[in-house]
Amino acid sequence: MKRSPERRIQYKTCSQPPRTDHPITRSPNHPIIYPALLATLLLFAASCGKKGDPQPPLPRGPKAVSDLAVEQEGAYAVVAFTYPDRLLNGQPLTDLAAVEVYRVLDPAPGFSTKPAAATGRGPTIKTDEAPGAGARRTAMNFRVTEENFYREAKKIDTLSVAALAQQTRGAQIVYHDALAGLLADEKAPGSLGYAVVSVRRGGERSPLSNLATLAPAVPPGPPTLLGVAPEPGRICLEWLEPEADLLGHTPVQAGGYFVYRRSADDDEYGQPLNAKPLDGTAFVDVAPPYGTLVYTVRATVPEKPKVEGAPAVEAGVDYRDIFPPPAPARLDALPEGKIVRLVWDPVAAPDLEGYAVYRAEVSGPPERLNKELIKESFVNDTTAQPGHRYRYTVRAVDKAGNQSASSPEATAEVF
Repeated sequence: MKRSPERRIQYKTCSQPPRTDHPITRSPNHPIIYPALLATLLLFAASCGKKGDPQPPLPRGPKAVSDLAVEQEGAYAVVAFTYPDRLLNGQPLTDLAAVEVYRVLDPAPGFSTKPAAATGRGPTIKTDEAPGAGARRTAMNFRVTEENFYREAKKIDTLSVAALAQQTRGAQIVYHDALAGLLADEKAPGSLGYAVVSVRRGGERSPLSNLATLAPAVPPGPPTLLGVAPEPGRICLEWLEPEADLLGHTPVQAGGYFVYRRSADDDEYGQPLNAKPLDGTAFVDVAPPYGTLVYTVRATVPEKPKVEGAPAVEAGVDYRDIFPPPAPARLDALPEGKIVRLVWDPVAAPDLEGYAVYRAEVSGPPERLNKELIKESFVNDTTAQPGHRYRYTVRAVDKAGNQSASSPEATAEVF
């Protein structure tokens, strides 16, 4: 058997190896996988056709006022609240256009313009509701509350930015609502509720503020001033009780009285002179300033010192310093060699300027020794002549130039 000739197979080689990094070139033993691309495709496929929960529009209105308070002063309800300066999303409110003031008569007991969740009142109840269901129910209850308020309330004023500037006190807006008409009604309300709403230039409105309530009272009528009598260092006042309240009803009971004083150059009164209402019908104004002064008195409602009635007809007095200080109570004249030492009791007068010393011989008239007033309560007479007997007196002088009566006389003789 013949051996077949040996076959040799020759492989052709290339000068460069085949590329394996091209996107469409892969080795059968090293397949190429793109994790990031695959993950993106899977995520797109999974989300395709699925819609998320609808999102509410971003809030654009101002933030609701939350510190509104109301008090009665005289025949006015004084509503005070912080100047609105924030939006619901917390950003600054820079385009405030107005603030609307609302009033409701006899609001139902427990009525509030805030839902329980907003005010922190009421227990937290756990339920099996879907997330967000409780918040939607709270918002719906709040809308119903607002609708009920607007249905019963009356918008009594719209305060423009210019009006707000006139009624701003520091960081607060102070608004006065006249109550005379309401109190005079045969069916006068037993309580009043107030709330405000802030409005932007574009018309976006804030939610209702908190509701502030008060029970209005009819203030007393004016007292009758009997007299304003000036005395040294004080002014005494007396008056009669009011004869009726502001609606003419009698009898009227006053809870107390406040006394007011102003200078004739001032247009308005400041704070009352007494911190608490007076029980009686008399008052002493101690150490009042000199000048033309004007006084009035106002009665208050019992247990409501901030509810003052109409002021009494003013009474003025020209209070000038025509009252001399008291005289020194004692004077001693002590001869010492060629001088006479004079010593006297000092005078306790708040406006004391100094002392004038007088000397007389035998039965002659007294003559003043010192041209300038003496500030101390002693002095030496260095002009006394030997063999002469002198009589001395001292007078106190105040800043207005008023002189006191003479002190007791003291005698001395230099030998």
